[in-house]
Amino acid sequence: MSTVKLSIVIPTKNEAKYIDRTLAQFEPWLDRYALEIIVSDANSTDGTAEIVRRYEAQYGAQHFKLVQAQGKQNIAIGRNLGAAAASGDILFHMDADVYIPDKQRFFDAVLQTFRRPEVVAATVPLRVYPEETRWSDRFYHIFMNLVIRLSFLAGVYLAKGECQLVRRRVFEKIGGYNEKIVAGEDCNLFYRLSKEGHISYLWHLRVQHSPRRFRQYGYWGISWIYLREGLSLLFRGRSYAEEWKPVR
Repeated sequence: MSTVKLSIVIPTKNEAKYIDRTLAQFEPWLDRYALEIIVSDANSTDGTAEIVRRYEAQYGAQHFKLVQAQGKQNIAIGRNLGAAAASGDILFHMDADVYIPDKQRFFDAVLQTFRRPEVVAATVPLRVYPEETRWSDRFYHIFMNLVIRLSFLAGVYLAKGECQLVRRRVFEKIGGYNEKIVAGEDCNLFYRLSKEGHISYLWHLRVQHSPRRFRQYGYWGISWIYLREGLSLLFRGRSYAEEWKPVR
């Protein structure tokens, strides 16, 4: 069993299509890695909360926990709410559709990385589910992961919310995610964390996710959205979008 506790924080809003598989992948590893999975739900109406409660009832709140908030929410608020309910030393922020293909290798590498006291955060390359991958997905993700890697070298620290591993005490020190940011809260977090210590890019690991957003907007469309939000944060200090619309 790991002596360092990992808290996995997953924000949800009508994620019944994915959340069961996402939670089930951790079942064999709960005790070995002292995993705590916090699902921060934004008042789903499709049965997401009921699925999470089933895991909570089976394994107990020490392994699965559902938290829900009232009022206006965005993904930053959801991530912070989940983090506030977590008890782990390392916070693993991920999305409801994220799958880890080799969990033993992933968690062993993460724990080894955070044994270095100067490391405050880490992330890994992102891929599309193999069964849904097209050539366009391969090319785009190779390019996107390269841009993220180069941003670390340039001191900008772009990072995707699908996989953000953060030392909890530092996350709390800087106030977590900026809840005023509708889109780009993930990159903003890592940029602020970079002022507190070292951020590792674990290039030899992978996580996978659904291509649903790319299918709806197309790669040119999603690239424009990312660029627009990045420029708005850089020059205006706030998101361009008033609301980050989910794709289900």
